Amino acid sequence: MASRSSRLLTCTALAVAGVLSLVSAPALATTASPDAAPAQVQAAAQKVSVPAYFYPGATWDRLIAAGTRAGIAIANPDNGPGGGVDSQYTNVIRRATSAGIKVIGYVPTGYFGTTGMTTRTGSTNPNDWMRQIKGDVDTWYRLYGSAGVAGIFFDEGLARCGSGNVDVNRYIELKRYVEGLRGAAAIVVDNPGTGVDQCYSQAADTLVTFEGSGSSYRNHRPQAWEATAPADKIWHMVYDVPDQNSMREMMNFSRQRNAGHIYVTPDNLAAQNPWDSLPPQAYWDTELSLAAGA
Repeated sequence: MASRSSRLLTCTALAVAGVLSLVSAPALATTASPDAAPAQVQAAAQKVSVPAYFYPGATWDRLIAAGTRAGIAIANPDNGPGGGVDSQYTNVIRRATSAGIKVIGYVPTGYFGTTGMTTRTGSTNPNDWMRQIKGDVDTWYRLYGSAGVAGIFFDEGLARCGSGNVDVNRYIELKRYVEGLRGAAAIVVDNPGTGVDQCYSQAADTLVTFEGSGSSYRNHRPQAWEATAPADKIWHMVYDVPDQNSMREMMNFSRQRNAGHIYVTPDNLAAQNPWDSLPPQAYWDTELSLAAGA
């Protein structure tokens, strides 16, 4: 089923995530500058949380074998839940859940049309995006709720509060929608992939505040509010980190930056999807151990 994974989009528009996320109106509230000094608060033991954009098989088996050393895994059958149940996904979601991994379902939000991205019916209207997004949430739970889907990953997220908080309020509405369906224990993750205004801490349990290459991560400067946030609020995804020495460096940065969720991989943009694999076994084992504080 390699052809299926090759159709998947990456978590954000990757190289242009920061630019796309900044197109919304500026926040009304005063927020920390993206150039704030990196947080120097050591995160407690971390979880390796994985954008698992690969079809069920040996790679999912290796992820499941990590058990509770892994935190969250994002399932993504077809740039979202797809149109019908796939028994292979039902199986891996159940097995991962039994192993202590929280599997959440991928849903694109298209920056609510503010960058020109369209819904599947060709609309940029934010109301049409809201209807599509909620429909995808409904589909995830209809197809895989009984298998144990623990929440939703909202990709292509905006990063600014917006005039009158219009942008963040849409994501707050989505969080409440998920919780209305599955209760307060449902996990909601938003992915702007870049520094985000603090108002978004109300919109998700966890925020992906960095998604990019290892070379970019070396120079990443978190928003000041992240230093005092619960570490579980922050997730960093780092690709194109080719060897274990570099990976150790990225893991150290992530802990200094208070990221309770971290994923580092040698995979890169060569196939337009750095999340379609797991690292080689020795790299993977070391990453899991470092996250656990071993």
